[in-house]
Amino acid sequence: MKRTDNQAAKSSAKVPEGYQITPVAGRITVLASGGLDSSVMLGTIARSGRHVFPVYIRAGLAWERDELATLRRFVRALKLPNIEPVTALSLPMRDLAGDHWSITGRDVPGYNAALASNYILGRNFTLLTKAAIFSARNQIGEIAMAPLESNPFPDARPEFFRAFARAVELGVGIKLVIRTPFAGKSKADVVRAGAGMPMELTVSCARPAGTVHCGACTKCAERVDGFLAAGVPDPTHYARKPARPKLHPKRQH
Repeated sequence: MKRTDNQAAKSSAKVPEGYQITPVAGRITVLASGGLDSSVMLGTIARSGRHVFPVYIRAGLAWERDELATLRRFVRALKLPNIEPVTALSLPMRDLAGDHWSITGRDVPGYNAALASNYILGRNFTLLTKAAIFSARNQIGEIAMAPLESNPFPDARPEFFRAFARAVELGVGIKLVIRTPFAGKSKADVVRAGAGMPMELTVSCARPAGTVHCGACTKCAERVDGFLAAGVPDPTHYARKPARPKLHPKRQH
């Protein structure tokens, strides 16, 4: 009997027998950049008791050495036994975006630049691709990342995350859920959620020197705004005193 197109579609939507990967309960991959948002998210998830696998993706960006070193210090400072050591994976993008400011370190968006100037084409897409394979190999069925309400980018939308997870299920064989616990939250919300965490051990800067922030880029502006709006003293060391923040409506509540 000839199958209908509908039956064929249903059949092709299933993972072939023998290729399914079963996640281990409690495990979660956390895409961690060493920045304020993802570090606080990591700490929040770990405090809930989940078995956390922090993953840092090296793409060749100018600030990665400082981010990764600081992230490892942050994780050690949390002193939680349910956090695995940071796994650093490589996904070089220099051959595609070698002229972009995030790789060259030149013409970095300034303090008063729009948040949209931070956009890196396909950033979440590439991060999730590597993290998904890591998760499948380690039988992890959830990935967490930390886009905020101010993130307007195409690959930071719920429909993208749902479509990506479905593609991974079909193409890799693991049923994946992408968690974005800070979606809809502001930087000030993140600062408040980070109470009791070593937020000084985070890097939100396009031109850092260790944990010292330049105080002149749009990433620093967003950080300054966040602490100010949250009413929390900013523990960050800035190389130059930041200009008076402008508290962009899309940055804070």
